[in-house]
Amino acid sequence: MRADVALPAADEAEAPSASPASQDVGLGGAWDRSLAGLRALDQRVADVAYRIVTANVALCTERAPQTGLVLQTALEYGPRLRAAAEAAFHIDDRPAIEAVAAASPAALAGLRTDDIVLAVDEQPLAAAQPAEPGRPDTRPATYAPVEAAQARIAQALRSGAAAITVRRGQQTLRFEIAGQPGCAYDAQVLPGPNLSASADGRHVFISAALVSYARSDDMLALVLGHEFAHDVLHHHRRLDQVGLARKTLGDLGSTPASLRLAEAEADYVGLYLSARAGYDISAAPAFWRLFPSVDGDLGWSHPGAAERAVSLAATRDEILAKQKSGQPLVPNPPTR
Repeated sequence: MRADVALPAADEAEAPSASPASQDVGLGGAWDRSLAGLRALDQRVADVAYRIVTANVALCTERAPQTGLVLQTALEYGPRLRAAAEAAFHIDDRPAIEAVAAASPAALAGLRTDDIVLAVDEQPLAAAQPAEPGRPDTRPATYAPVEAAQARIAQALRSGAAAITVRRGQQTLRFEIAGQPGCAYDAQVLPGPNLSASADGRHVFISAALVSYARSDDMLALVLGHEFAHDVLHHHRRLDQVGLARKTLGDLGSTPASLRLAEAEADYVGLYLSARAGYDISAAPAFWRLFPSVDGDLGWSHPGAAERAVSLAATRDEILAKQKSGQPLVPNPPTR
């Protein structure tokens, strides 16, 4: 959810900082450029994430049809930023298309960014509840309209196809899409200047700064592959069992050893996920070895940079050897 988290200024997208210090972005030109930049990052993540979750369906025990749609609503943004988001994206409280993954069912059907979703299988979505006229919009940020639309589309796809009715400018259009088999996970971009990413068992979250730091889609696939691997391997569930009240305490509720093992497993399997999706993994060891440390390094919960690079180099060589000999790219048990 976008809420009131500061977006990086347009100039910062080229050189994100690993510093945790946040920055406010004012309204006007800088804000408009930041919103446009955020959309570009959403599109990059949508493209890469779609390829990874559809290419690796055979490795996932949790599966769901994938459409390639990324939805948003003005209500995702906090009251302070909502009007600017509405003007920049031409949206309101209803779910609207923020990005469409390349070569996805939604893209092939002809759906476009800024289409406002009105109905699924002829059943209208809940109407927008606008703020009271003449008064400041103080409604809290919520992701509920998007979640409701996603649930409705997922339900429709269980029957094989979904009819999606949208408003495009002054037109009302109807599209029929069938889902592509994929892992039951998605990726979302969160505004902010920190280099961070995480997975919660269902979603992958990546900061705008980290998407910008990964200057090529091959690099972005390394990050997303690692995080999707946490979901594929059910690490969140396993660490909940190992840790003490992890949902309350976060990572502090899990032992350092269990966290380091999970990170090593995600490095190993994540590289396979990226390679199976067709991305170049040759630079993976250097990418992670040079990755800026955050908050004095995470050595207590992550393998060290040098150790990580060595392990990734071995995994890369293992994958390249399989590709050369024509073997299937199936990871060995990650707890080798």
